[in-house]
Amino acid sequence: MTLTQANHKTAVMIQETQEQLMNKIGDGNYTELIRDGITLVDFYAPWCLPCLRMEKEIEDFASANPKINVYKYNIDNGTTIWNAIKSEFKIRSIPFIVLYHNGEVVASGIGYKTAEDLQKMLDNL
Repeated sequence: MTLTQANHKTAVMIQETQEQLMNKIGDGNYTELIRDGITLVDFYAPWCLPCLRMEKEIEDFASANPKINVYKYNIDNGTTIWNAIKSEFKIRSIPFIVLYHNGEVVASGIGYKTAEDLQKMLDNL
């Protein structure tokens, strides 16, 4: 097995573990799931190293804020919402975070974020 194959296999295993731990959101249920309350959506890809590094930060944020809906949107598995988000926010890279309140965007951020960064986004609402 080459190093590239090993890295891909590791990324796939990490993705499968992440998907078991976090709520998934996709094109089919996106609008419904962001509609009520405060919702954080993490746009990521399993091949994105900053996204993988940020996973623990997202989990820590979710644990500290149990009343907040936290979802992960894999940009490789859904394109309709991702294309709309990219266009609206002029996004060219991930990770990308969107914070909604009752379906309305109230904050967003691009790049690696710590749990503390995410908490500041929430606290500034």
